[in-house]
Amino acid sequence: MKWPFKRKPPDLEERTFSGLTLDYVNARRKGLLTDASVALSATVATAAHYWQSAFAMLDVEPEPLPPNVMAQIGHDLLMRGESCWHIRMGDGDLNLVPVAYWDEIGNGRYHLHIARVNETETLRAIEPEVVKVIINPHPAQPWRGRSPFALMGLSPTLMAEIEQAISGAMPMAGKGFLPMPSTIAQEEKAKALSGLQSGSLAVVTSKADFAHQTGGDRSELRRVELTPDLQRLDANTFTDDLHMRIMTACGIPPALLTAQGNAGAMREAYRLFALQTVQPLARQILPELRTKLNVTGLSLDRMMSADVAGRARAVGTLTGAGVDLDKAMKLVGWT
Repeated sequence: MKWPFKRKPPDLEERTFSGLTLDYVNARRKGLLTDASVALSATVATAAHYWQSAFAMLDVEPEPLPPNVMAQIGHDLLMRGESCWHIRMGDGDLNLVPVAYWDEIGNGRYHLHIARVNETETLRAIEPEVVKVIINPHPAQPWRGRSPFALMGLSPTLMAEIEQAISGAMPMAGKGFLPMPSTIAQEEKAKALSGLQSGSLAVVTSKADFAHQTGGDRSELRRVELTPDLQRLDANTFTDDLHMRIMTACGIPPALLTAQGNAGAMREAYRLFALQTVQPLARQILPELRTKLNVTGLSLDRMMSADVAGRARAVGTLTGAGVDLDKAMKLVGWT
């Protein structure tokens, strides 16, 4: 009986895709950095700073939660629109363990994945053991939250692409070509190159050398700049406008980021951020914290008490309008 298979395997077709691995790694990196919610940029980092700092300043009543837990909740709500924690008891105290990602099986059952060093802890839990807070829920999936960045379209991604484009252009800054005709002596070439910084110049032969092999003229010894022309892009105005739009969509007033140093405008913007962004967010997550952790209130007193100048001005305005001093002091939170 003859063996039906060839002893020598057929030649396999080989294909080479230049740059495919790099593109794939870059795409994966953009997704992994923020759980595929938004590409990171300086603007996103600024918004995350304001949110997590504001949540860390919240007063939790009656038993305070650690500031790092509240800051992580604020960061998760901004980046993912939801935050999940596993409730555990240790040494008689209540501990909250952050959940990296989770699956909701239904009927109050969860499949939790907790990140550890060199491993991932996987466990099943029921709803009373899990603290899950969400914002911006979609009507079709009310059990899932949405990040503010998810409502902005391509704006955060565009900001990251602008930073990446400028970063890619900067390595070419100060670079140039220096044509070297073959008619110039080797000693003169060495003198011409000795005064130039290393790594900022590429030396090529002249066009005449390539075309006619007859050498060139000394006038061809002229630097050709490779520095990108970013002035035509007009990136400054466009980037600043995009930055402000992203911050405003995150509930952070642009006056809070003013570069003019207007303390009065920044103070009022901070009050607006606390009252119109942080307080509504705190009220949205309070029912879940009340049910699972017996939290009765989330107060802004610690945030607002830092604004001594604003409270003093408010007392002066109230007393000037005829309000009793003691009542005015109580209204602004001073006892």
